[in-house]
Amino acid sequence: MATNALGDAGEPPGAPPGAKEGIGRSALIPTLTFGLVLGALQVAFALSFAALVFGGSLSAHVGSGAGLALVSATVILFVVALGSSLSGSVASVQDSTAAVLALMAAQIAAGVPAAGDGAFLTVVAAIATTTVATGVFLLALGLLGLGNLVRFVPYPVVGGFLAGTGWLLAKGGVGVLTGVSISLSTFTDIFASEALARCLAGLGFAVAVVILARRLTHFLVVPGAIVAAVACFYLILAVTGTSVSEAEAGGWLLGPFPDTALWEPWTIEAVGEADWSAVFSQLPNTATVLLVAVVALLLNTSGIELAVNRDLDLNRELRAAGVANVFAGAGGGMVGFQALSLTTLAYRSGARRLVGVLAALACAIAVLGGSFLALFPRVVVGGLLLFLGLSFLLEWVYDAWFRLPRADYLVVLLIVVVIAAFGFLPGVGVGLAVALILFVVDYSRTDVVKHTLSGGSYRSRVERDTQQLDVLRARGDEVSILELQGFLFFGTANSLLEKVRKRAFDASLPPLSFLVLDFRRVSGLDSSAVIAFVKAYRLAEAQGFTLAMAQLSGRVRAQLERGGFSPQTMPDLQVFPDLDHAVEWCEERLIEREAAEARREGREREPLAALLGDELGLAIDDDRLRRYLEPLEIPAGHELILQGEPSTDVYLLESGRLTAVLARADGERIRIRTMAPGTVVGEVTMYLRTVRGATVVSEEASRVYRLSERALAEMERDDPHLAHELHRAFARLLARRLTDSLRAMEAVLD
Repeated sequence: MATNALGDAGEPPGAPPGAKEGIGRSALIPTLTFGLVLGALQVAFALSFAALVFGGSLSAHVGSGAGLALVSATVILFVVALGSSLSGSVASVQDSTAAVLALMAAQIAAGVPAAGDGAFLTVVAAIATTTVATGVFLLALGLLGLGNLVRFVPYPVVGGFLAGTGWLLAKGGVGVLTGVSISLSTFTDIFASEALARCLAGLGFAVAVVILARRLTHFLVVPGAIVAAVACFYLILAVTGTSVSEAEAGGWLLGPFPDTALWEPWTIEAVGEADWSAVFSQLPNTATVLLVAVVALLLNTSGIELAVNRDLDLNRELRAAGVANVFAGAGGGMVGFQALSLTTLAYRSGARRLVGVLAALACAIAVLGGSFLALFPRVVVGGLLLFLGLSFLLEWVYDAWFRLPRADYLVVLLIVVVIAAFGFLPGVGVGLAVALILFVVDYSRTDVVKHTLSGGSYRSRVERDTQQLDVLRARGDEVSILELQGFLFFGTANSLLEKVRKRAFDASLPPLSFLVLDFRRVSGLDSSAVIAFVKAYRLAEAQGFTLAMAQLSGRVRAQLERGGFSPQTMPDLQVFPDLDHAVEWCEERLIEREAAEARREGREREPLAALLGDELGLAIDDDRLRRYLEPLEIPAGHELILQGEPSTDVYLLESGRLTAVLARADGERIRIRTMAPGTVVGEVTMYLRTVRGATVVSEEASRVYRLSERALAEMERDDPHLAHELHRAFARLLARRLTDSLRAMEAVLD
């Protein structure tokens, strides 16, 4: 998440030359150059953040605040440079967290008496406590391996937070330029002549840098703009004959600062002098900083990965930033961590790990002899804050209009408004709540029924004779199959129940006899979904159909049982290990009903005659074919065909049940299909003259007729007409099976 100047992603190129650790001759010059340039840039931004945090009634302490910011930059740059998983990683005091620290400081200053240094020391204590807490939090996340935590933050919430940060930075920039803490009551003070002139000058500088940064991608754009602005400022002073002391008196310079070092160990003094009740009252803002820091750091790191085209150890980055903030906070410093654009620029240039150390050294020099920093123009410091704020607002209020869905864009705007009116934590909280509501609404529109099938188009893996297939074609629509998917919750449970009701009362379809719910793709469900299934069961009882459930995971089964939905409490409920067995059970019930009607009406046929006539379509005398067939009585569990053996026989199943299973390399046996009486087994591999593709096992005692390759050759020699009719029958059988398979596939893909 970082800022446009300190953290926006550049274009993702390949890794630069000299990617090895260490400094070779080719990396020395860019490392030294970038170390000094980035150090100077860090000084400028540290001054801006110090002016932002120590503004208003705390402006007398802006020099000390600059010291705190510079010490923080020094420590964070140094520790991250040595501890990052990326050579050339550059850290920075962060603007996103500085905006929250500014709110914290303003609230403390408003509540603590202004006499003495009490308010200043209380702010120091609050900042130090927040920075140390942030460091401990980041370090703990890294040690626990929670680097992927950022993946759970909704993107519109991140965008809204960044836009809100932009608003606060822009507001703080105006405050730095005018010396006025911006609010509705003080808004007119901006238009005082000197304040308005500084504000317009700073705004002009910010707009110019925004335009340049959006049109040019060179790393020297921002540093060059700062140098040019400072030079232009002093040129104007020279042309107008204005002295430095007059400019300082008019509020055009950041100083005066003390002639001594900017930093002193104020945290030690703050322990005894700070108003700790005021510090503890800022816990909500501290929590906001923690949230902002972890999201910003992890998003920055993810962006760095894209920019340098290599994976980083996110948990190591968390640990490095955590240690850096603990040490920086001990010195009263502000929160900081890896900066996306600065790291990308340093890495592309060929600079290595020493670049961060050199930048830290530049910041340390500024701390030790910082009186010259008082000569820094206020319009540049405030203009930098305005530049950062405007960059955020342009990206997330203007650019986002063209790239975000309207609902996400409205979430961003809502968060900005709430942050502007009530603060960071309420804004982020409202954003998360709205994002959650939108997710529920959008997910509720997702159809949890992946496929709606019927028994007329979808078959189990049981091979049946023609007569049974005719029954299933005629009555298969009495079976309705719903393949469910995703997480079933209150937003989708009712729509599922409505689908069940619609099918149960649809007069244009045959009366519903069986409803099969396939849970193979269901990841979980909530209590509302359990209630919906209870209602579906009651509907089944009332309408006279059977409810069946297939492939319930252990988790889903446990959730259903906790809600009182189980075969123990619902005796008519059927539960199966998978959809195939559930559909097979429904088919058996339909066939049994038809068989019972056939017995009552005297329509039963002798098994072999039914096989030859109905399945194979042979209008011949049974005895004519029987002479070539060898009858076999096989017990349950007998392996009639072995996977991998030569194919020399065809079997006609008269009674019983056979199952083809495929043995995998890992020893697992998978059911391919089950064959009911009146089916033919093994004709495909015999025709292709290949080895058996599966093992065929009898599920129960069965009677089969074996037609051997030798017997078929005899038939072709002695009774060629019969052999011709038999070959045609086998061809029709294969065509019919292919047609049924294609129909089932079309039903699933529909």
